[in-house]
Amino acid sequence: MNWAVLAGGLGMFLAWGIWGITAKIAVKQIGLQLLIWGQVATLLLFPLFFLLFKELLPLKIDATGIAWALLTGALGTLGTLFLYLTLRAAPASVVVPLSALYPVVTVILAYIFLQEEISPTRLLGVLCALAAVWFLTT
Repeated sequence: MNWAVLAGGLGMFLAWGIWGITAKIAVKQIGLQLLIWGQVATLLLFPLFFLLFKELLPLKIDATGIAWALLTGALGTLGTLFLYLTLRAAPASVVVPLSALYPVVTVILAYIFLQEEISPTRLLGVLCALAAVWFLTT
């Protein structure tokens, strides 16, 4: 496996793993609205990051790409809102594993719209993900 993929995967694993707990604590202590405002405030730091590293991350302007980016942001925000609403009603140990099913949707949609292959190994991974979420939420 490529070291960059492994490092990126580890970064996501740790960041999102810790994020599930911090989101539950925050929604419990300050409520949904302030949690979302806090998230928006941290998102405002991204332009600074892009300015500091503009040589590494060149800007590519394309109207269709921008439309896809806006849709991506809207869907991510909607998913996050559903997650936070659900965290208000259920334990993080149930809600966060349930939210981890999103790659199953991605695999299926990538097969349908991007003609990406679903190998037997990937299919087994999807089945294991479904089983893992079932075990973690029961």
